[in-house]
Amino acid sequence: MEKSNKTMEHLSYGIANPKELLSKLKHDAEKLDAAPHPYDVFNFIITAAVLSEWIQKFYLSENSPQPFSEPTKKRKSWLIPDLSIKWIADLSCVPNPDNGVKRHIENVLSICAHTANASKHFHWRDKNSINTISQDPPIRDWYDYFFTSTDPDLYLDFQGENYGLQQIKGIILQFYSGLIEYLEDLN
Repeated sequence: MEKSNKTMEHLSYGIANPKELLSKLKHDAEKLDAAPHPYDVFNFIITAAVLSEWIQKFYLSENSPQPFSEPTKKRKSWLIPDLSIKWIADLSCVPNPDNGVKRHIENVLSICAHTANASKHFHWRDKNSINTISQDPPIRDWYDYFFTSTDPDLYLDFQGENYGLQQIKGIILQFYSGLIEYLEDLN
């Protein structure tokens, strides 16, 4: 007997592939303003985290010339295409572009994954990567003073680096748009 491997392409409520889920993410992002409703933050973060899983499964990106995959027990960092830094055309959302755009992409992907996982399990299991989430930006030193936005926003301290929700939104939308376009062109 053949085992059935149902996917969202076979059983769907209208969102069947990563491009369609990216459209939902963009819709969720439109609702994120300076004082977002918690439901809107939840929807955006969960969708962003799920999109990485969908991309990995839909495109089988580990076979592409520059693959995309989440960290593993052996490899502690995200595997993202080197050309992904070119997809972040609007650098205003990057806290310190000179400190490595790729690193900021990986941090934002991790923020979404850890937050979605905590939302699913109710407990944070991120090995203290996310230290605070607050309405006020955590300014602890001169680096924070110069590279942390002070605009009204929701802020996360991820491994000592501060990200506002608007920055997370800007980085994640540009990254996923570029990644999906890149993977679509390969297929």
